[in-house]
Amino acid sequence: MRKSVLVSLTFHVLVGVAALLWLLWGFIPVGTLFKGVITLCIAAMAIWLVCLKSSTGKMIAEDEASLCELPVFDAGGPVVLVCGDELDALFSGQTMRKTAQGWWFRVNDVNRLSDVVRGIHEQQPRQLGQLSVMYSCQPDKHQDEAVLRASLKTLRQQMKQLNQIAGFSVPVMLSGEFSGPETPWLVVRGDKPVVYPVDDTPQALDDWQQENPMVLMPVIREAFTFMRIILMDELAKDDRLFPAVHPFAVLLRSGKASTDAASLWSHHLYRLTHLILPQAVGAAKASGRFPDAVLPMLAPYCAPVQGGQRTRRLALWILVCILIALAFSALNNAALIRHVGTNLQRWYDIPMNHYEPKAKSLAALKQDALLLERWQRQGEPLRYALGYYPGQRLWLALQKAIDTYVPPSTNEPEPQPKIIRLDSMSLFDTGKWALKPGSTRLLVNSLVGIKAKPGWLIVVAGHTDSVGDEKSNQSLSLKRAESVRDWMRDTGDVPESCFAVQGYGESRPVATNDTTEGRALNRRVEISLVPQANACQLPGNTPASSQDDDVSKNEME
Repeated sequence: MRKSVLVSLTFHVLVGVAALLWLLWGFIPVGTLFKGVITLCIAAMAIWLVCLKSSTGKMIAEDEASLCELPVFDAGGPVVLVCGDELDALFSGQTMRKTAQGWWFRVNDVNRLSDVVRGIHEQQPRQLGQLSVMYSCQPDKHQDEAVLRASLKTLRQQMKQLNQIAGFSVPVMLSGEFSGPETPWLVVRGDKPVVYPVDDTPQALDDWQQENPMVLMPVIREAFTFMRIILMDELAKDDRLFPAVHPFAVLLRSGKASTDAASLWSHHLYRLTHLILPQAVGAAKASGRFPDAVLPMLAPYCAPVQGGQRTRRLALWILVCILIALAFSALNNAALIRHVGTNLQRWYDIPMNHYEPKAKSLAALKQDALLLERWQRQGEPLRYALGYYPGQRLWLALQKAIDTYVPPSTNEPEPQPKIIRLDSMSLFDTGKWALKPGSTRLLVNSLVGIKAKPGWLIVVAGHTDSVGDEKSNQSLSLKRAESVRDWMRDTGDVPESCFAVQGYGESRPVATNDTTEGRALNRRVEISLVPQANACQLPGNTPASSQDDDVSKNEME
């Protein structure tokens, strides 16, 4: 037995250590060195615990020797540990009583309840779940209420230890046999007393009383009152050291002749009802009857358990480790989201023409994307597996950002023609739009860089100062622009499709109109080239693409 207990303990310790190491190495985000140190400490503690259990093996063996008479409770029903008064008469000198519905096991001393349960825990751990306790009280055997209450207080102390050993609250029943008219067992659960006649159908107390009018009802009623104000009160009153014990059921019957008129029960009954029960000659004999009717009631609450308290503690420990792992997995996923989100935010904050920091940010995004791609192929690490792993969503966001990258151009940009700005007063008289005589030389010298070519539009725009009304200024600027356009068209034989004429009037000044110099600058004609598809095509010519289409069409025909 000692060897099996040690093997069981070693197994439970190894499983508990494995669960803790799984949590440590799989989910807790700390350094490898720290994890290694903690692992060595856990292993040392596990070895110390097993060695400590082995060194106390002699004490365990001595406890087992004292409990070697425990039977093997192989039945599936409840195992009721009976303690209290007159157990010799109740068990007829036997240690236990086996029925088809369960066991009655005798515990002579209330103080040994926890020892018996500890022995069952060591020898038959599966039977812990079948246990219940019944305290048998013989009120006619007690003359001192304090002595009776002391015994109940001992029961309360033992129940605290017993529940700690079992790992759950073991059902407790109170049984009382009173002197008086003979009755079957009465079982009270809650506020519904039920009478269980021998070899007959259970009945409600009121129905049974109607069928048995000769039985004194006050005796039954006062018997329950006696158990409530003494037994149940002692078990349930406030005590900061020992928790209250609430009975699973109260069992009582009468049928003995009182042997002592000074007993607690005789005084109680006479004080409340003035009834005097007949006294027995010599010692009153106990019935030897067990309240077997309560065994089916205990069956749903008493069943074999797997592994006992140690296994339940191990299962609880594993559950705690799983819950902690879930929490750390959620934290790890949140940290991953923050990391990728920070890199994405930095990427979008850097302008595209800041090439060096943009390239560094791009490298960080690509590194994150490659890592997520590898996890997609091989599976994400364990530390992210139990939470909501956002790998696919983050990878898509990274790819979207990477696709927006525009590398710096290696070619020099094509030079664009400058805007030619002509002074209107050099070309036109005040308020006129006809070109002055002699303005031709100025136009020829100024428009050397402006040449008609396909795909480029010659834009001629006229501007005035703010003198005069707006409508007149706009019309004057347009007509001056048309005059320059007509000169360029006629002089250079340029097609009409190469030109665009605009008159802005005073709407686009380049200087202030409050000074003479500023107004002189604003009176101007600007000529520029603007790229435009199909612009400036010579008559009879078509775009290259149209010619290619015609050739392809002819070849097909």
